[in-house]
Amino acid sequence: MTNPMDQNVNKTTTPRGVTSNEAEFLTSLARHWRRILLFGFCGAVLLLLFSYTRPEIFMATTTVLPPEHEGAGGMLAFLANSSSALDLLKGDLGSNPTLEIFKTIIESRTISEEVAADPVIRNYFRQRDTTFKSTVDALQGSIQSDALRTGMLTVTVKVSAPRFASGAAKDSARRMSGYITNAFVTTLDRFNRDRLMTSAKNTRIFVEQEYSDKKVELDSAYGLLQRFQEVHEAISLPEQLAATVSAAAKLTSQKQQLEMQREVESHELGPNSPQIRALGAEVDAAQQELNKYDSGGAGEYILALKSAPELSRELAGYLREVKVLEQVTGFLRQELEQEKISEQRDLPSLQVLDAAQIPEGPSSPSRSLFTGIGLLVGLLLGFGTVMVQRFRADVRARPDVHYRLLNVFRAMRQGKHT
Repeated sequence: MTNPMDQNVNKTTTPRGVTSNEAEFLTSLARHWRRILLFGFCGAVLLLLFSYTRPEIFMATTTVLPPEHEGAGGMLAFLANSSSALDLLKGDLGSNPTLEIFKTIIESRTISEEVAADPVIRNYFRQRDTTFKSTVDALQGSIQSDALRTGMLTVTVKVSAPRFASGAAKDSARRMSGYITNAFVTTLDRFNRDRLMTSAKNTRIFVEQEYSDKKVELDSAYGLLQRFQEVHEAISLPEQLAATVSAAAKLTSQKQQLEMQREVESHELGPNSPQIRALGAEVDAAQQELNKYDSGGAGEYILALKSAPELSRELAGYLREVKVLEQVTGFLRQELEQEKISEQRDLPSLQVLDAAQIPEGPSSPSRSLFTGIGLLVGLLLGFGTVMVQRFRADVRARPDVHYRLLNVFRAMRQGKHT
């Protein structure tokens, strides 16, 4: 049995409120502080030496800006000039679609293959007996791009030097990190310029065809209106009905322009892109407004077309069709000229804000980080060793206090012998 006096002694405290067990714990740490520090020192030295076995990695970063929206012109810039669609995009996405496209392109395998074909880069990787496929895989794994909320795109490339590399090999990897980063941006710029040129050409063909079709429809509408006026001797509409027709024609023209823009954008972005959904929402909103002109809900002074006399309603229909085709044809004429210019000129692709510079030193491994981790792990191991030794000494000195633990150990030894 434990002596009651010993129990009272264990519960006594020092004048400062520290129990005797705590005092023994602190005394044990103070007695073995050299051993704990030795563990920490050894851990720091070992991890520091281990860091020298890791390959050094050099990192270079460049920052680019997308082109201004008006740079492309024509149909390709229509969405940027549409305030409703742009506000919807900002509210729903919270990101820059152009930057997301750049990020997808520059991280694609196609760009990595073009960069790998660079003679300087190919020669650098050939020194390691690397195949072209392995070079492409290494380049694709080394690049990382981030689309920032500030409207910029950062491109970072990491190049690893061989293990136990010489000073010349490290310097080569250091210089190659900056060279590869700039090569990625140059390839992105060239690829995007080709893409814009192709888009401008396809858009020009589409607008040209639409313009030709609308001119034919406009000539036909002129003929129908003229025959109707000659047969019914109807020259003009009442002032209130004429205002309704003009407003409805303008809205119809805007709706058709949105539909043509949606057709152009769908070839570039796909039917499920946010821009296409935004344009679809605007087309639906325009159609709802047009329905109000027929029902009379467009405004207090807007005459409902369905309530007009039959002869006036027919004349209003012919005039409305003519006005719509005139506005759409004029719009397409301007777009056609703009697309012809865009197709022939050198379209802006991106602007390099900060070109990649050759890094002064490796980004990893961090010697100080390895040393700090080694020191911390060593101190913890030293502390744990002291605690284990103190506990074992306490078990030998007071077996009656730790009889449950000793019984467990005896049962485990007996189980091994049976």
